[in-house]
Amino acid sequence: MPDEIINPANVTRDMLMGYFEKAYFETALDDKGSLFIQDKFRVYIDIGKKKSNIAYGVYFNLKEGTLLSDAVEYANTINKELIQVKAIASEKVITIEYDVWIEGGASVKNLIA
Repeated sequence: MPDEIINPANVTRDMLMGYFEKAYFETALDDKGSLFIQDKFRVYIDIGKKKSNIAYGVYFNLKEGTLLSDAVEYANTINKELIQVKAIASEKVITIEYDVWIEGGASVKNLIA
């Protein structure tokens, strides 16, 4: 399994779910059919529209009354200081995303480690 290669031609949600289950992660699908793993946080795993990447996303609900400007400032701080992730702020949620590019191929080990 670790040496297997995932690329845009072969990647599917069910394939990813199987690999994470083989690595002993608790996986599930939400009511919209989105794959997530449950660890300390719920991490959503999505295949990019062009199948060139796999995105990991974690959503944090903001405390009621949080100003959008404060959420944006926090997201910008994350974006400046943590180069490999991106933060997106909205009125109620901050999303942290990390992309793994699979165009040209990526090993299963790189996706799960």
